[in-house]
Formats: sequence, structure tokens, C-alpha cells
Amino acid sequence: MNDQQCTQFLSDIRRPLLSLHKAILDHERAAYEKEFGPVTPAAFLQVLINGSGFRWLTPLSTVIASVDEILDDKEADAADRLAAAEAVTGLFSPDQPNNQFLPRYLPLLQADPAILHHHGQVSQLLRSVQAK
Repeated sequence: MNDQQCTQFLSDIRRPLLSLHKAILDHERAAYEKEFGPVTPAAFLQVLINGSGFRWLTPLSTVIASVDEILDDKEADAADRLAAAEAVTGLFSPDQPNNQFLPRYLPLLQADPAILHHHGQVSQLLRSVQAK
């Protein structure tokens, strides 16, 4: 993937990743509240940050932050953009060793139609970049 394709991919995938992240958080919050009762947004944020049960989301959050950072950094070079793009594709790759995200993520595709919908948008972009 050349630098222009990489930049375009990062720009294109940013919003679908954010939408997917939000859908996952909405699902996880509903499951949490079903078990523990309603919580305020601030309280749920603390659970997300400090709760070990949500650490599996860290790779997705980190990839999104990395994409944002690279797109905003005027001093980022082609290697930085390529590394960010590879981090995105690696996150959704079953071939990636020690992928802590996929084992918890994949069952959600059958559990929540919103997550499946946003996954479809992300997958379409991943397929398009892998075809290049």
C-alpha cells in the first residue's frame, strides 16, 4: 500500500471504527446494567477504565486513538501511516498472534445487529485495502 492509499484508508476507516466502538460500548453497557443495575455515564466510564472485564476493548480503543493521532500529526511520515494501517488490519486478523480483541469481539457479531452492521462497514474497507 502506498502512502496515498494508506492515508485514504485511515481517513475512510476512522468513522466506521468509531461507530463500531460506540455500538460495542452500548452493548456492553446494556449487559453491565442488566447484571448490576443502571449506572451514570461517568460511573460506566470508570468501570471501562478500571474494570478488568473490559480490557479486551483496549486494542480497539488504542487503534482508534492511533488513527486519529496519525491523521492529525503533520509531522507523521509514510512509515507512521503504514504502521497505523497495519494496526487496524491486524486487529481484525485471526492470524495475528496474541490477538486479545477477536475472541471477545466475534461472538458479539451474532449477539447484536448494530455491531454486525458496523462490522460490515469496517470489513468492506478492510477487504478493499487487502485487494490493493
